[in-house]
Amino acid sequence: MRVRTGINGLDELIEGGFPERSTILLSGTPGTGKTIFCLQYIYGGLQMGENGIYITLEEKPEELRREAERFSWDLKRYEDQNRLVILDASARAGLPPTEKHFLEDTDIESFLNKVYNLTSEIQAKRLVLDSLPPLFEREENIRSEIYKIGRILSEIGCTSIIVSETSDENKFSRFGVEEFIARGLITLHLEEIESRLKVRECRRSIFIRKMRETKHKVRRYPFSIGENGINIDVKGELL
Repeated sequence: MRVRTGINGLDELIEGGFPERSTILLSGTPGTGKTIFCLQYIYGGLQMGENGIYITLEEKPEELRREAERFSWDLKRYEDQNRLVILDASARAGLPPTEKHFLEDTDIESFLNKVYNLTSEIQAKRLVLDSLPPLFEREENIRSEIYKIGRILSEIGCTSIIVSETSDENKFSRFGVEEFIARGLITLHLEEIESRLKVRECRRSIFIRKMRETKHKVRRYPFSIGENGINIDVKGELL
């Protein structure tokens, strides 16, 4: 079974969508479009009748709602219908929580219990964890903790996206472990190029490095961010 992503052009590249109940690692440097990608995935699912959970560890939920409004994605409507939960794990910074769903303690056990219960409560089919690195303020037992997250995500049965922000274009994850719990690995890129008019400009691209049970090309494809979100140029293969 395939889960349509809601990302314009992506399903065409991966045989109709993500493998159902899989975990996908989405990686990239700052500014590459990771959060927009995740919001579009969650909102696309809501429009297709699939409830979702968005776990935010860095941005406040209100910031996500404002970002979504740029593309006319009304998240609040689905929250009010109890079809979408935005779990505010950014409250760990010590600020008083203002959300219905929040997590002050980022102890992995407490975190996973909360996610498990919320998923069951709204019968979520899609989940986003944005992003993974802030869960590990101390680099102790990272490998075992990440594998623990992978096991829970597999057990709850959602088709999930885990975000890992990197500081190096040549790295796929922050800790070098995340890709091993994922059945798919997608990287987003932002690079400066010289146009035909000899003008320096930025180009965004997407690279599907791994997708289990899926035939796909190992190529980069350019994409743009417009009024409808991310649009991938499936005919514009890059080397």
